[in-house]
Amino acid sequence: MFILEKLAEYAKTDRIAIVYGDERVSFAALDRRADAFAAYLKRELPESGAPVLIYGHKDSAIPACMFGALKAGRGYIPVDTTFPPERVQQIIAQAQPELVVDLCGAKLTAQRVLKRDALDEVFAQPCKPAPREGWIRPEQTAYILFTSGSTGQPKGVQITAGNLAAFHEGVRVWFGGMKPGGAFLNEISYSFDVSVCALYEALSRGMTLWTADKQTLSDPHALFALLREAQIDEWVSTPSLAEICVQSAQFTNELLPKVRQFLFCGEVLTKKLAAEMFRRFPGVPIVNAYGPTEATVLVTGAEMTPQMLAADAPLPIGAPFYNVQAVIAGENGEALGEGQDGELLLLGDAVSPGYLNRPDLNARAFFTAPDGRRGYHTGDLCRMQDGNIYYLGRLDSQVKLNGFRVELEDVENNLVKLPNIARAAVLPVMQDGKVTALTAFVLLEKPDGESSLARARRVKNALAAYLPSYMIPRKILAVDSFPLNTNGKIDKKQLAAQL
Repeated sequence: MFILEKLAEYAKTDRIAIVYGDERVSFAALDRRADAFAAYLKRELPESGAPVLIYGHKDSAIPACMFGALKAGRGYIPVDTTFPPERVQQIIAQAQPELVVDLCGAKLTAQRVLKRDALDEVFAQPCKPAPREGWIRPEQTAYILFTSGSTGQPKGVQITAGNLAAFHEGVRVWFGGMKPGGAFLNEISYSFDVSVCALYEALSRGMTLWTADKQTLSDPHALFALLREAQIDEWVSTPSLAEICVQSAQFTNELLPKVRQFLFCGEVLTKKLAAEMFRRFPGVPIVNAYGPTEATVLVTGAEMTPQMLAADAPLPIGAPFYNVQAVIAGENGEALGEGQDGELLLLGDAVSPGYLNRPDLNARAFFTAPDGRRGYHTGDLCRMQDGNIYYLGRLDSQVKLNGFRVELEDVENNLVKLPNIARAAVLPVMQDGKVTALTAFVLLEKPDGESSLARARRVKNALAAYLPSYMIPRKILAVDSFPLNTNGKIDKKQLAAQL
């Protein structure tokens, strides 16, 4: 596998792979730890091919465990600490990992749990390099990412080593200019697929991952100090992070004098932000990219231009990579011509084999083309014009919030788990064409005598036991009854008028 080969190559140098706070992890140390973890898996779980679940945040041990799993011929499941323990247990129940690496002392129930102290002992064990014949094969699952599901249960997207190889080839158009020894901003959670750009693309090119954790990202002073020290060459993030940064006059090319390009993905890039980035960083390319988890991170991209900002249309998400076919389809699956709105279908080797243990979802979301290629229904309403794809919104109730994919029904189903909530409806709050927050309307089973503020605080605190923080609505509004449409369903258009 390309990333494992490159780790072995750069392990012969003195380059630094990861910077996390005061910790510096060399490529040699990263590769050796991965070998040690692979040896542990082969020794303790010799007959198993089950993936390893890794629970933590931005700990430098996480990449070593990921690559060690791949060297042992198995995949991994990264789960961030933003996932509360109950949701982690749901994922464990679905995935059935034989080993859970717990880096934050959570009380998780699994067949085998490896705590941080024990993992350090594993890393310290002498070992030989993991034999290449035992590395992950192209058809095997390299990782599983769990995303929001409409039933209230998360669903696991399986990505094979072959899918990653296809992504690696396709994204070369934007990442081919990465230079060995450069600095890459590593700010995205390992449980979010855009982190693959750091873990696979930057590291495979010998770059250093300068890691910003939740605490750093929430403190502009600390974040800017990191950026100033790192001298970032490559910036990949959701637009939301840049929108926070541009609130400071310090966020200019004086802070990032070496940055080669800005690549934004995960949510809508607004014209307002793009224009501000052009002003702050003259001459630095701004790339708007797109891709669902089910098609391995990114599948399209376009460099923004002043003409795009001036056009009477949203910013394009670009043209598909050379090894991805994008089709705009009508309601009956027919291919539509330029300028027509329809669902975006993706075909190619980067498309996932499907959701873990969910044949019902797979039958609806994935398909096989007559020529044998794997295809995926994105559920995104798009238009093709002059070679570029334009994203127009979702066909269902799924939204992107701060770079995370959220099923509104997932939030609704977890709200009604709470005491005294009979029904719930969750709506996105839009600003400048992007989702900035969620608002929940709840129907109480009986009056609770609480003020709106006290109720909202109580519901949010209770919801934190079921959902990651980014999925918790900003506002909780109680209603006496829900407006219904002609189908007898909650009329969310009427609710939206109250936002």
